[in-house]
Amino acid sequence: MGVISSIEVRHITIAHGGTFTWWPVLRVGLPRWVYLAGTLPLVLALSGRFPVLPLRGASLGAHAALFLAISAGEAVVTTWSLEVANPIIANVFPWEQRWLRSLYNALPLMLAMYGAVALAAWGRAEARERERRTVRSAQLEAQLHSARLASLRAQLQPHFLYNTLNGIAALVADVQPRQAVAAIEQLADLLKASLRDDALQQVTLRDEVELMERYLALQQMRFGPRLQFSMRIDHLVSEVALPVLLLQPIVENTVTHGVERTSEMVLVTITAEGTSAGVELVVENTGPRVRAPGTSGHGVGLAATRARLETAYGEGAQLTFTPRAEGGATVRVLLPIDVSGMHPRDAALLAAS
Repeated sequence: MGVISSIEVRHITIAHGGTFTWWPVLRVGLPRWVYLAGTLPLVLALSGRFPVLPLRGASLGAHAALFLAISAGEAVVTTWSLEVANPIIANVFPWEQRWLRSLYNALPLMLAMYGAVALAAWGRAEARERERRTVRSAQLEAQLHSARLASLRAQLQPHFLYNTLNGIAALVADVQPRQAVAAIEQLADLLKASLRDDALQQVTLRDEVELMERYLALQQMRFGPRLQFSMRIDHLVSEVALPVLLLQPIVENTVTHGVERTSEMVLVTITAEGTSAGVELVVENTGPRVRAPGTSGHGVGLAATRARLETAYGEGAQLTFTPRAEGGATVRVLLPIDVSGMHPRDAALLAAS
């Protein structure tokens, strides 16, 4: 600002036939701006304690006092610089008269600059407050998101454990001690796997499928050759993160509404692959015909799964239940994560973000 002001004065003097060189012009114009550069930060500091908006008595008084003090000091610096540049002025006009004139001349500019700095300080404070509120809102939303997932997971775990213990009880009732002991051991391993890192709400798809494999192996001890299963997981999506026990209610439905309702062999197939639309998980089973969700008991587990998907992914996730014409059903889950053509490590990073 001092350089710009000096250039302006220099051009005005030339236009009026003056012969001032650059040094006298800079000596007159720069001191006041150097002074302002040192004092206007005080306005920022004061505005942090006494914001200009909304207007209050204490705030108005503090800013008025600082404004007058800075303006008076600026008039002193301007009077001194003019006297240094032209000592003859000191012999013609008294110092007080020259100071008062400098003060009056500078008041409009000082008022504009002081107001601009004070408003800038207020705007900065408001921006920081909005940022703080945004961060806090995001934190609260994340906490709510985590709490809802934890609540849904807490609803699933007792149900899962209850049904598994029923299966073991059936083995005991059928006087199959070896199978019962093996089932209890399998259950211990399953619970250990499902409850590890319990504070985390997500596991990799590989770990989730491993849990489902153990669950089906446990049920296979109960039903024997009537229950068969197979897994086919695309290596591209094996490291993708998803809500823990997401597939458990779906797989459990295949046992409850498939194997338990028929004496024929039931095949459960779990597949996962990456597509341009996302990660597609499919749980399919053979067996007796089933009705639409909500009419045969499927709706309870699927409703909880839909709620978890909506909480974790919003409206981008999809879950569809389709009865098969030849018997059984197909459940498709689409997670909105595009991992086609990506390395598994990059897919996991994308899912985690």
